[in-house]
Amino acid sequence: MYLKSFAVFNCVLALSACHHLPKKPVQQPSVTVENQTLQQRDQQLKQKIYNYTQDQALFDVAFDDLNNDGKEDAIVVLKGQDWCGSGGCTMLIFKGLPNQQFEFISKTTLVDTPVYSTTYLHNEWKQLLVYSRKHGQVMLKFDGMKYPSNPSLLPVQSAKLAPNSAHLLLGQP
Repeated sequence: MYLKSFAVFNCVLALSACHHLPKKPVQQPSVTVENQTLQQRDQQLKQKIYNYTQDQALFDVAFDDLNNDGKEDAIVVLKGQDWCGSGGCTMLIFKGLPNQQFEFISKTTLVDTPVYSTTYLHNEWKQLLVYSRKHGQVMLKFDGMKYPSNPSLLPVQSAKLAPNSAHLLLGQP
């Protein structure tokens, strides 16, 4: 009888232990998926830049959600003699779309770094603070369709920005 009770107890114990074992989660390669998404984004953006420049232009890029739609927009500063002169370089803005796609929004010439996005909005897009050689730091305000094409025609930004109101995108502060 003792042996029978002991055997039943062991079976119950074994079954209850199996029932309470945590299931080992199947790990998804999230890093791989994220890397593929970033690669897809970068490839889509390179294609859009090529469509605009019609050459293999060198560029610096930063991503920021400029219009607060939850998608990262691309801020691109082209490099090289075809895109830069004594006053600065050409900056392109691409709106982020679903599926890592981009839409060309605007071109601004005579831009140099540093380039900042600010917390200040104009027509629901962040204002950009850029440096224009031989002119100074200026604020680019979105007009509802695009950012200004020539910052050297804008007033120099002489007021200090409030702390935490600007985020460095490109260049050294």
